[in-house]
Amino acid sequence: MMTNQVIEFAPFHLAEGKSESDLVAASERFQTEFLNEHKGFVRRSLVKHEDGAYADIVVWADSSASEKAFAAAGKHEAGQSYFSMIDMSREHQPRKAGAMEFFSVVGTYG
Repeated sequence: MMTNQVIEFAPFHLAEGKSESDLVAASERFQTEFLNEHKGFVRRSLVKHEDGAYADIVVWADSSASEKAFAAAGKHEAGQSYFSMIDMSREHQPRKAGAMEFFSVVGTYG
């Protein structure tokens, strides 16, 4: 079965001074006030790697929905709050090609 769905994989680390409970609270607010209201949102998981990195894995109905959400999220108060949890100066290091990585689920939405 063909689908136009796209998966957004957004790895990140917590900003200094932020806790996982801060992240989860901001994530739930972002979900309720923004993503649930955004046309084309399918589902989302917030996951954590054993090395402390997190990632948002978001499924969109199509690339247009993803692009529109990305453009609007930073302008939305709940989006700004969620993004303030992220250390924008620290990159998630890519792993060796073909290596399996495992993440624990912190939250699932949709």
